[in-house]
Order: sequence, then structure tokens, then C-alpha cells
Amino acid sequence: MKYIEPVKSVVLFLLVMLSVILTFLIWTYTPDYKYIEKTEGEEILIKPQKDMEDIIRPYKAIFRSEEEFTGTVSNAAMKDMMKVFKGWNVLDLVPVNNNLSANYVNQIIGADHRMTIFFTGEIPFSAFNTIFQFTDKELPETTFNRMIIDWSNYNSKELMLYYISGNNQSLFRSHVSVPNMNQFIQEVIEPAKKYEVFKEVEREGYTSLYLANSNIESVKYTYFIEDITPELFKNVLFPDPNIVQRNVESASSEKYTDGMSLMTLETNLKSLNYVYPAAESSIRVEPSKLLKDSFEFINEHGGFTADFRYASSNTNKNQIDYQMYLQGFPVYSNHVITRMTTIWGDSRVFHYKRPYFSLDMDISLEKEIKELASGAEIAERLKSANSIPLSDIDEIVLGYYLTQNQEQNIFIFEPCWFVIRNGTWTKLTPEVLGGVKNGLE
Repeated sequence: MKYIEPVKSVVLFLLVMLSVILTFLIWTYTPDYKYIEKTEGEEILIKPQKDMEDIIRPYKAIFRSEEEFTGTVSNAAMKDMMKVFKGWNVLDLVPVNNNLSANYVNQIIGADHRMTIFFTGEIPFSAFNTIFQFTDKELPETTFNRMIIDWSNYNSKELMLYYISGNNQSLFRSHVSVPNMNQFIQEVIEPAKKYEVFKEVEREGYTSLYLANSNIESVKYTYFIEDITPELFKNVLFPDPNIVQRNVESASSEKYTDGMSLMTLETNLKSLNYVYPAAESSIRVEPSKLLKDSFEFINEHGGFTADFRYASSNTNKNQIDYQMYLQGFPVYSNHVITRMTTIWGDSRVFHYKRPYFSLDMDISLEKEIKELASGAEIAERLKSANSIPLSDIDEIVLGYYLTQNQEQNIFIFEPCWFVIRNGTWTKLTPEVLGGVKNGLE
């Protein structure tokens, strides 16, 4: 018994020392961490991404030389022209007039040795940054829809450019240094001598219309329809696709929601409608930022699933529209949706409406040559019929009217003439043109 107390003391000492050693080891322990690579979320691309210059493209060019107009609406010609323009150095950009009259516009377009390029929508100058090289550090927050190139002094290796805004009735001017003037003359001006003759359709108090004077051969196409699976859009548009609930409301309507946003499919129209109510905003976005944000939003998920072109903007609603094209011509339909629309909200998209189909463009099931009346003749018929006053028309365009055969799962693209008024289209039928049938359909 006399050794019990010394033994307790020794054991207690050992326990205290062990505790101290373990505490020290814990404090000074550094684990051998293995490097863990950071993994990015998988990028979802519905179709290949595009460049801004693929989306912004003119639909018509006319040339004034030797007291006549020639012109083209060829898709290949438009692409070639834009390639020639790429890299041009814009030396200055100055406002000239902010209260343009129709008569003045007609005069500057009709002056000799000038070409005019027509765009469907009003384009912010900054959207041309990928084509032109502007010396101005700050570009004006304004837009244009016609660009006039004056080549009368091309020997000086400089061109004069004019930019007209139909919406703002404004005119800007710039000098342009062309790195290869011979290329411009050989690839843009010389081919224009072989283009079709265009007629100026004058309208008192309004800007003129410029339309081809010859009958047109076009092609009727038939393609297979290929639906883009809604799951792809669900994964793109919703932050957490796993919590999204699908509800089939009818044979022609489906809804997807995560409680914050809603995606609706109308299967008959092949349309997808996405809304994020919390982002709704009445704050106006500047045109340059609006187009940039809209383009990047769609392009990030490869949403340009066909040849979509920038068509129009409404800055009061923060809205941008893109029109479907086929073979360089716009596609319109009462049966399926052929236009994409974004409405921008508070730092993100508020409303996104679009088609969710694509075409097998490599295989056309059927091609049929169709002959249509000239644009100039269509204008004369409209004038005679007086069903649509020429003064109400923004443009007369050749395009495709799209119908679908749901049983065979095919689309039919019929070449037709259309009039554009205030951003809306009207198909020109024999009834509209006073019962004249030849050359329309």
C-alpha cells in the first residue's frame, strides 16, 4: 500500500505528458492535401455559335452610275461586300443633319457614283466594330439603317460614307481610308455594272422605293422538320434544371417552371416562350448595349439555330427581334413562328420567345422553279389596286411563306412578295393586288 501514491503520481505525470505531446502534434499537424482540379460546368450549345457580323447583314444594295440604278439582293453578293468592308479605317464620324427630309434622302441616294446598302433594322455604330475600325474612342449612341458610299474620289484612296437613320431622321458622315482601293473597285463597283436594272419608285413626300425591273426566278423548297428537344432549353434557361417541373396542359401546350420562371411550349406553332417575371424593368437600355446583351445571351447557348438576322429594335420596350432567313430571303408564316424576340430586364433577359425547330438544310426533299413578277411591276399593281397605299409601305421584299405538313413532318417554303409596314408583313396575294394572279404564286 505504501507504493500506491508514488505509482499514482507517475501515472498522472505520464498522462499529462501524453496530453501535452498529443496537443502539440494536433496544433502542428499539416495534412498532405492532394491537388483537386477545379471543374467547370459543362457548356451547353444547341447549335454552333456565330459572330455579330453573321447576324447583321444587309438585304439589298443599289448603285447609281451613268444616270441609272443597278442593284442586287443576292445573299452571296452581300457576304462578299461585307468581307471587302472589313478592316476599313473610319477617320471621323460627325453629325450632319438631325431633321432629314424625304426629298433630301432621295437626292443623296440618287447622286452619281454612290452605292446604298440597306439594313432591315436600326444598327448601333458600335455593332460595326467587328467590321470597321473607328478612330473615335466614344461612338455616338445612335443608329442607322442605310449606309451610302460615295466613290467619286476613289483615286485619293479615301471614300465618303453617309449613315442614314430612318427612325431618327438623322445623317452622319465619315471619311474612310481604304487599305486596298483596287479590291473595292474590282469586287464591289465593277460587278455592279452587270447587276439588274433597278427602278426608283418615287412617292411624293416620302423616300423612294428601289425595286428590280426584271421578273425573278426563285425556288420553292421542301425540308424535313427537326424539333429541338425542350430539355436543352430547360437546361440552358433554368439555373437548376433538376427542380424544374413539367406540366402537359393539352396536346399542344407544355409548361416548365421552377417557381421563379416559366417556359411554355406551343407545339402547333413550334414556339417556345420563356419569362422571368422578377427581372421585369422599365429602365431603358441604350441601343448598343441592348443589341450586345441580346446577341450574347442567345449566342452563349448556341441559340441561332438557323440563319437568323437582326431585324428590329424597340428601345422603349428593350426589345430586339431576329428574323429567320432562307437562301438570303426572309421567312414569314402564319402557321409557325419564324422570329426570335428578347426583352431585356434588370441585368438579364426578362422575356425570350423563339421557334424550337431546325431544318435539315443539307437535304431538300423537293425544289421547284417559280417565276415571279418584278418588284417594279408589283409596285405598279399596288398603285393601281389602291388596296395598300404606297405611302404606307416601308419596303417591298421578296421572301418565303412557310407552311407545314404535320402528317409528313415537312416544311414548305413558297417564294412570295411581301410588303413591310411598321415592322409587320403582309403577303401579297391576288386579292390584295386586285385579282391579278400571274407571277405571284
